[in-house]
Amino acid sequence: MPIYELVTYMRIKDSLNESTSTFKAELDRMKFILERVKNIKSSYFLIDEMLRGTNSVDKYLGSKAIIKKLISLDGRGMLATHDLQLSELVNDYPGYLKNYHFDIQVQGSEMLFDYKLKDGACTIFNASMLLKGIGIVVESEKVD
Repeated sequence: MPIYELVTYMRIKDSLNESTSTFKAELDRMKFILERVKNIKSSYFLIDEMLRGTNSVDKYLGSKAIIKKLISLDGRGMLATHDLQLSELVNDYPGYLKNYHFDIQVQGSEMLFDYKLKDGACTIFNASMLLKGIGIVVESEKVD
């Protein structure tokens, strides 16, 4: 991608040698990305599962705030998440955010991947079925 300066947030790890927790490593990387996006307009970010080193509420609220910050900086890039609440931000930022997803088909105990990017947020939930295959029964609940 010669017209962009690629900056990534992937495979963030903790370090016992440096006394760095996963969350601290994530914060350091996100600070770097935000500075790049602010100062280098040709930056293009790839962010995978940000803030996984904290609880689900902080992860959602923090991720939402980071997305809003990236928008305010006129950032360009892609973000991967399993947090379906974040996909609802497309309603607040039409024309700026767009949702895509990958899905799988389950046939028996096999998972089949077509690796095709599809429009919209993911609506297929196969984890319960796959967990059942290893002896775990997931109770159905309404999730807000």
